[in-house]
Amino acid sequence: MNASTLLRSARLTSGISQSDLAARTQTSQPDISTIEAGKRTPTVDTLERLLRQTGHRIIAVPGVGPDATETAERISAALKANSRDSALRGFLDYSDSLRRAQGVDRVVLTVSEPHPTGSSAWDAALAALADYWLSKSKLPQPAWITAPRRTLQAPESPQLGPYDLEPDLAEVPSEFLRRNVLIERATLESV
Repeated sequence: MNASTLLRSARLTSGISQSDLAARTQTSQPDISTIEAGKRTPTVDTLERLLRQTGHRIIAVPGVGPDATETAERISAALKANSRDSALRGFLDYSDSLRRAQGVDRVVLTVSEPHPTGSSAWDAALAALADYWLSKSKLPQPAWITAPRRTLQAPESPQLGPYDLEPDLAEVPSEFLRRNVLIERATLESV
């Protein structure tokens, strides 16, 4: 994950504007914007100082695949490009990472709350996916996974197009059904 993604995600999930963050860190809003746009890479000290004001910090962990934050960024970019297939591919890459990870490595991939993707269905699907893989190993879950905004009002299949068949409800894991996200188990466990 790069500094721009890390800072933007931490700031957005904390509900802090660029102006507020700039005031808290005694820097300028344009500096924050430049970092978040990827036009400037901050030093580790600067990034740490900015993240601390959002309630986050930098930690080094083994890289085992994309985490929830990176996946939300990828889905968001795919949705802006009107690429449903790319959004699904990002989601499946995250599922594969969670499947391969064990113990604390699996928890690490879910610990940072992803900012909204622009689709409540994909936001709920990310929470359901993290819940699904953490539950398989009876691992602790971060609070964002159970947030009410991560449950859809009505059943929806975020990955399906108008000509796709609806999923078989008997094949949708309970972690997805609870959130009204209709994605079949076989889709999640594909490699």
